Amino acid sequence: MYLDCAVFENYRNISHFPFSFDPGINILYGKNAQGKTNVIEGIYFFGSGKSFRRAREKDLIQSDKNYSQISISYVDTVRENKMSVRLFRDMSKEMFKNGVKIGRTSNFIGNFRAVLFCPEHLAIVKNDPSERRAFLDHAISQIDRVYLSALMEYKKILEQRNALLKRENTAQNGFHLTMEILSEKLAECAAQITKKRADYLKRLFDLVNACVGQMTGGRERVSFRYFSHIAGEEIEELLDEKKNEEKYQKLFSSDIQREILVGTTVAGAHRDDFEIQLAGKNAKIFASQGQQRSIALAMKLAEGEISREESGEYPVFLLDDVLSELDAERKRFVLSELSGRQVILTTCDEKDFVGIDVAKKIYVENGTYTYQ
Repeated sequence: MYLDCAVFENYRNISHFPFSFDPGINILYGKNAQGKTNVIEGIYFFGSGKSFRRAREKDLIQSDKNYSQISISYVDTVRENKMSVRLFRDMSKEMFKNGVKIGRTSNFIGNFRAVLFCPEHLAIVKNDPSERRAFLDHAISQIDRVYLSALMEYKKILEQRNALLKRENTAQNGFHLTMEILSEKLAECAAQITKKRADYLKRLFDLVNACVGQMTGGRERVSFRYFSHIAGEEIEELLDEKKNEEKYQKLFSSDIQREILVGTTVAGAHRDDFEIQLAGKNAKIFASQGQQRSIALAMKLAEGEISREESGEYPVFLLDDVLSELDAERKRFVLSELSGRQVILTTCDEKDFVGIDVAKKIYVENGTYTYQ
């Protein structure tokens, strides 16, 4: 898969610009705060259905405009495809693929596949469990619509269940019946989510370990431990969806009284976590920042490899200001690994790529873009 072109209109500081890209390495370079990341953000919107900078959609629209729009053309193994998204100030949006309107974000995600790596992705290794869950959710959702559907349904039911738990009068008629129905539905979705996360982590483990081994000459080894309320620390315990559902049903029914007291669902797939270990120790605590960066980078490369295994083609790789933070050895490794794949990356200094076979360079200054 490769991105052929992207047309931005009224998007952040980009009034209007048609970008064209090469199937090889494409570089956007220029000083900080000029608009390089805006391009990466806009492209990745088609992979995730939202801004990776966690901005509200109305904040992506230029201040004096009522809408912003991005249109892309990309080629996969089947055909050339066209997609577009138009964002409005009232937080509504319109999405299209090949001229057909897409009603749900769940049907939008997974068409154009992209792997994003930016400095903030160090958080996968060193920050809270929510960052690691987000990594899994984004990666799996692009290749598995069943997972995405279960995840969105889970979030909806969880919101309903939490609202019910916050009621002042939980003794009223219908409370326990409604809670039982919601808990059963939540358990069904949670069982799917947890199994698919465990499946993905098993595949990820071998790829990440091989990648880290290559980067370090075999000196370092990575492992994962999964933490769920329905199992121990072994991923294999979570691979049986039926057993997962039975365990979740028991879990949700046993915690009702405590949940009524605190007014929220205290356990479930939304609380899961996985620990990344380096040489048997928690990388969050014991790994250096350089080691953490290598692990995060390996996880992103592995994400792209799994996407290729599922679809038969590599996704587009989007690297936002990350190679400048790598030493020369790791930089060479990354560019070698990405050989033959489409890469769109940003940097402040084009000298970082002296000697690299760059297909296209775009100079960025204050929202204007010049091909070099």
